[in-house]
Amino acid sequence: MKNIRIPVQIKNVRDPRGKETLKVTVPMNLIFEKHFDAKWLEQELAKFELRYLTLIDHLKGILKSLRSMKQKNGRVLLYWELGDKIIEFLEQNKENPLFLENVIKCLVRDVGVSEKIIMRCKRFRLLYPDRKMIDPNRSFDSYVASFESGYIPKNRQKKEGK
Repeated sequence: MKNIRIPVQIKNVRDPRGKETLKVTVPMNLIFEKHFDAKWLEQELAKFELRYLTLIDHLKGILKSLRSMKQKNGRVLLYWELGDKIIEFLEQNKENPLFLENVIKCLVRDVGVSEKIIMRCKRFRLLYPDRKMIDPNRSFDSYVASFESGYIPKNRQKKEGK
């Protein structure tokens, strides 16, 4: 059973006290498999859930820092860090028996940012794998414009009347 890959989903559920929480679920047909090992699956689900919830907490913390940061200098490093945490999670889970279906969709829902931001941060981190490659005096928009064809920063959209 340990050499297979099992797709999981993250769902919003209410615990017995009525508090909303995220829970990892697996397809029901899995329990009917010949070599189903409930104890192993329970342990793997707990580990996966902890990794995912830790990721969500980190991403929300980075976003909170971004939103509260008044000066422009250094903000770009937080976007890089956002992408780095996502890439790190994806890399960690490549070899694990459980994998998350629709990762980006789940992150959009659970972190509260757009798919565009997640994809841009992910791509930014892939294009600049070392944090030392990032100029903290440059804006994230200027980096995005360098790798996303046709990208117009919000401040330029307003000036151009779009």
